[in-house]
Amino acid sequence: MKIIASFLIPALMLFSSTDALIPITVKGKRFIKPNSDASTQGEVFFIKGIDYQPGGSSGYDSSSGEDALSDPDTCYRDAYAFQQLGINTLRIYSLNPDSNHDECMTIFNNAGIYLILDVNSGEQGASLNRADPASSYNSGYLSRVFKFIEAFKNYPNVLGFFSGNEVINDESNYAEISPNYIRAVQRDMKQYIAKHSNRTIPVGYSAADSVTLRRATFEYLQCFIDGDEDDSSRSDFFGLNSYEWCSGTSNWANSGFENLNSTLSNTTLPLFFSEFGCNKNLPRTFDEVSDGLFGGLVNTFSGGLVYEYTEEPSHYGVVDLNDDGSITYKEDFDNLKNEFANSSLPTILEDDVEEADIVTCNADIVTDIYPSFGANFTIPEQPKEIADLIENGVDTDNVGKLLDDVEAKKSNYTIYDHSSNEVESATVRFEASNEINTQSGVVVSSKAEPSSSSSVQAAASTSEESSTAGSSSSSGDGVMNIYVPTYGIWSLIMLVVSYAI
Repeated sequence: MKIIASFLIPALMLFSSTDALIPITVKGKRFIKPNSDASTQGEVFFIKGIDYQPGGSSGYDSSSGEDALSDPDTCYRDAYAFQQLGINTLRIYSLNPDSNHDECMTIFNNAGIYLILDVNSGEQGASLNRADPASSYNSGYLSRVFKFIEAFKNYPNVLGFFSGNEVINDESNYAEISPNYIRAVQRDMKQYIAKHSNRTIPVGYSAADSVTLRRATFEYLQCFIDGDEDDSSRSDFFGLNSYEWCSGTSNWANSGFENLNSTLSNTTLPLFFSEFGCNKNLPRTFDEVSDGLFGGLVNTFSGGLVYEYTEEPSHYGVVDLNDDGSITYKEDFDNLKNEFANSSLPTILEDDVEEADIVTCNADIVTDIYPSFGANFTIPEQPKEIADLIENGVDTDNVGKLLDDVEAKKSNYTIYDHSSNEVESATVRFEASNEINTQSGVVVSSKAEPSSSSSVQAAASTSEESSTAGSSSSSGDGVMNIYVPTYGIWSLIMLVVSYAI
């Protein structure tokens, strides 16, 4: 079917929006948020986020069938609070791959929030055993990881997956025996995603808050074994848990941020804080946001996630979670909101981001930084049982998808400000543009001015029918090629246009 560009482009522009939650991609050392119009280049995406695990790590129990994304009322409550904070990303540590998350994931998508998810949990057999990784690297563990990928792969607002959290640390000999098993898990995850997902989902690692160990870990995970560009064991991004800057007493020099900026400036992948927010001085003012993270670190780091949302025994929360399910903003909440609101971030176009250099792995570089680091680049061989799971897929019927009938509304749980006054108008905002989760627009033909290949690739549809997405073609007569997503109103538009023609 040939479509005249001058006829279709105005119709497409009516529905095009840069606010849509198009899946995030990676280019060089940056996350890229593609434009909803595939013919227009995207922009660098900076994480403004918070770590989210209501009830803390002890609050997760897989046998209950419940987790942080299983109660829509909770998600409505917190989505409203997240919008007040001005955040765009959540990290969640423990989720049940057998539970349904469609409604909560749709709520957060429509509210404009991406998620980075840990595929592990603290339960037995649900993560690598850092003290004995060889015994825990097996098909039972990877089967859970692959079920997790199945449960979340079709949500476009999943920014990425963490393969591990602080597995490599300086306790005992963990830094010596664990690193190559992290790379093995990342290899297996990325092979599974390539085989069974209709889009590439970044896989990375969250590193421990250890000044002496973090750079060695970073160098170990960012390099390509033997310089092989197809090395799937390499991290796609690197999260760092950091609590060096303490509100009211730290600054750029004495916090260690200056040293952090210089020692990690050679990054070839996106860097961000997967946890930050020292609580030595309360309430926290979060001055490290404007003065550090979105100040001096902005050329090296791509944002970060504050630890954490709800108040737990460790006293890092910005809201109190009350027994009746209501929440009360703490003073820390207002301080963080003001910091995010008053921080300015540069606008960087995709074409201005350089492709990453291929850094070949070198064990000497790593051990020169940390002599006891296990800089072993012989990755554990993939057992046949794991290879079979990758080839054939895991046995699960819990494959998530966004819903069409989720409405913006107020939660049944009450929200109170930090003076204990009820927030009356606590209705979450849904932007219609956030429901456009695939790219639209034109792919320019050879007779028109070309766009970069990275900006015209269409993100995969999140619907179950995404594999049937079609495109019109040109016989070389100068007519634009049109990418036609199958999501929502776009199918209807194209159907009407095709009949009109």
